[in-house]
Amino acid sequence: MKNFITSIMLAFSVYGYSQTEKETDSIVETSINVLEEIVITKKKVLYTQKSDRLVFNVENSIVSEGGTALDVLSRAPGVVVSQDGELSIRGQQGVGVMINGKLTQLSQKELANYLKSTTSSNIKQIEVITNPSSKYDATGKAGIINIVLKKPNAGGLKGTVFTNYGRSRKNRTNSGINLNYNKEKFGVYGNYSYTFRGEEERKEFNQNQYTDASRQQILSKNHQTSTTNEPLTSNNFKIGTTYEVSPKTNLEVYVDAKLGRYENIANGRNTLLNAMDQVQFDAATYNDSKEKWNDYTYAFSGVHKFNSEGKNMSFDFEYETSKFRSNQFQSAKNIDPSSTTNINDRRGFIPSQLRVFTGKVDFTNPLKEKQSIEWGFKASVKNNDNPSVYEYNENNQWIVDLNSTNHFEYKEQIYAAYANYKYQLEKFNIQGGLRSEYTAINILQKTLNEEHKDDYLKWFPSVSMKYELSSNHSLHASYSKRINRPSQFDLNPFRFYDDSFNYSQGNPNLIPEITHSTEIGYAWKSAFMASLYFSKTKDVFTEVYVYNPSNNTTVTTQINVDKSYNYGANITNTAEIYKWWAVNTLFNVFENRFMGNVVNTDKIDPIVTLNLSVQNSFTITESLKAEANVQYQSRSNLGIYERDAFFDFSIGISKQVLSNKGNIKFNITDIFNNNNFHINSVIAQTSINKRYDLDNRIATIAFTYRI
Repeated sequence: MKNFITSIMLAFSVYGYSQTEKETDSIVETSINVLEEIVITKKKVLYTQKSDRLVFNVENSIVSEGGTALDVLSRAPGVVVSQDGELSIRGQQGVGVMINGKLTQLSQKELANYLKSTTSSNIKQIEVITNPSSKYDATGKAGIINIVLKKPNAGGLKGTVFTNYGRSRKNRTNSGINLNYNKEKFGVYGNYSYTFRGEEERKEFNQNQYTDASRQQILSKNHQTSTTNEPLTSNNFKIGTTYEVSPKTNLEVYVDAKLGRYENIANGRNTLLNAMDQVQFDAATYNDSKEKWNDYTYAFSGVHKFNSEGKNMSFDFEYETSKFRSNQFQSAKNIDPSSTTNINDRRGFIPSQLRVFTGKVDFTNPLKEKQSIEWGFKASVKNNDNPSVYEYNENNQWIVDLNSTNHFEYKEQIYAAYANYKYQLEKFNIQGGLRSEYTAINILQKTLNEEHKDDYLKWFPSVSMKYELSSNHSLHASYSKRINRPSQFDLNPFRFYDDSFNYSQGNPNLIPEITHSTEIGYAWKSAFMASLYFSKTKDVFTEVYVYNPSNNTTVTTQINVDKSYNYGANITNTAEIYKWWAVNTLFNVFENRFMGNVVNTDKIDPIVTLNLSVQNSFTITESLKAEANVQYQSRSNLGIYERDAFFDFSIGISKQVLSNKGNIKFNITDIFNNNNFHINSVIAQTSINKRYDLDNRIATIAFTYRI
């Protein structure tokens, strides 16, 4: 512990050699960016801190090798992943996720499966953008995470092959190949990866019911435990071609496919006690959920340069079709001989068909010297058809459950236009923009023959500026307005069963969250940046639950509460302790404050949270390198829940072989198995404690070879 504290103190007090790189925008390479970056390490950069985003260069991380995209995100500074794959930035949920600059349209569960099936070997970098400009979609109240995948672009035939094996409680493996061929004006590229991800989690759920909201006298206690076996198999491939029509015009076409299956088998126990700790109900539970998906994306894009001064146009058209199938079986058997309670087996058939078309056109037009304007249009049309059937078994006959069976169709159209102005003076840079998004939603409950329509127009301004006090000192500030729309699952009022005793239910009355976010900061050279940030969100999504003691079931839904505030301070720093040892430190302290009643007169108490990430890079020899990473977060708010503190310590070593064409990496993540998910909540007459012992301690050996 003494050495750990010493390294942290050194990271904040020693400023060694560092380098500055030219800033580029990896989302849209043709944009003109006037904000300089801060580069956080010498040689192979792990983190790049810019004025509007933090870039995590995954390809330079030894610890990240052999994992999945979700594993990498869980260790990205400032990002926290919940047990079901939901992302948050700086303690705020509601994150927009982009793949290569394109906003995903998948549901939270579908996105989590995709991230679990995407190998980290295919990821170049992850960008955490807290205050995006008006050029980007306004979706995501906490900001945007952009996952940039690798794309070889060297001439001739080039590529890489990779394979790795990992062991946690279960086996994990993935292998793949990336190839590209470029000759003169023509290029073709493709990649394929196979992933098997075994996983075992242990879950514990405790719920106490009280006689009234004072919570002085217990009415009943419910205790649930389960152990899950969660194998995931995926086959992902992508093939594309590029063609230089002329020196000014380039075109690209590609097909991206994601095919996979996932199963969650849970064996557990559910016990209900009265106030005297006498058993009222005791059952062995079994849940089996099988999921399968086939997702195809077809894309056509291009860039045309009008002149050498930077005037250009880019376009991007994309069509995605995704089929998702989920079959569930849930059973509970009495193991208490004195109990007469009968529990029916349940099964569900939950298919969905998603179709999304997106098209956008962007223009960049230089004006006078050091001035430019960006403007463009985007259209997104989405249709999700979800005919779900639930049945229960009574007297050996399967009967349709009319309270859960539902044919739900969701249609969404979003049309956007934006303009973004940039002006660069000798010491002062500014950009400001305005984005307009018109949203039209049509919800059709075919089972009930009910239809709900809604449409609204929202305006989203943004501004950022930077002032150079001197060659070594600078100030920056930014502001943006953003939106977080409820998903089709948040709006669907029918039941989705997690097991025989717990189900969730959508709320068709949910309205979007609107967030105003601002940040100011200071930078010294290329080694230190400090910032203060503040955001206010109106109509905050908050999860609530209601317990029914008559059948021992708990229903979870979402409501809008009045508002919330998120504010804090962020510090990033680099230090080269010795030529062979560099330390990167990212420190964030924040508080979430919710205003408005949740249930009756209960309010959510604010919590000051500390998030600390320390990355140590060691150059042992020119071909042998090592890495040791520490991440810690103290107790935090997650809506009505409080999450316990968690800690992650991971190490890795990398060796170049085969004339530097090959690389062998070995890493162990979460060595002490402390990166788990424990949450608590006390609302009205109910207290809940959930403990998820995650399968995060993984030893992985990986091999990569450059062709």
